[in-house]
Amino acid sequence: MSPGRTPGLGRAAVRVLAGLWLLGAAVAQEPPKAPPVHDPANPDHLRLQAPAEAFAGLPRDQRGRVDWMKALRQGQIQPRADLKGEGGAKGMIVLSHDVVMKNTADMPHVKFPHESHTQWLACTNCHDELFVPKAGANPINMTKIFQGQYCGVCHDQVAFTTLFACERCHSVPHSGARPWW
Repeated sequence: MSPGRTPGLGRAAVRVLAGLWLLGAAVAQEPPKAPPVHDPANPDHLRLQAPAEAFAGLPRDQRGRVDWMKALRQGQIQPRADLKGEGGAKGMIVLSHDVVMKNTADMPHVKFPHESHTQWLACTNCHDELFVPKAGANPINMTKIFQGQYCGVCHDQVAFTTLFACERCHSVPHSGARPWW
């Protein structure tokens, strides 16, 4: 037997057990706390509107966090195309091109909706620094996302929490997928 090999278990079984352990450890923890919206070290932070006041009345998701897309669709918020607000909504280039990522094993495939992202962001926010715009060029996996790479740059920071909302991304059933939620 080679060093580091577990007797009676193949590599796939060891990976499954390790994944189950990580999932169990993650689920046992509380959802991550959102970072503070204001920097208390900034001497002008008290002049800014308090987050609780700013977010009051905005729709919430099933976990109690602000559902930003619902707020956008309902016209409760209007993203700016740039920091100065000079471009307004007219400065946004909204793309309705979905990308389906199929390297998800027995999980449903991941649908990345460009439309909901480009209503907020210019393409240059993600391309080419975070994502190479070429099929198969981005080795995305959940470990990297949880570590704040790729989708994790925004998700788990300012957008919905990925760890407790698998179905929001893994939304495209396929023949090898098993129903799990």
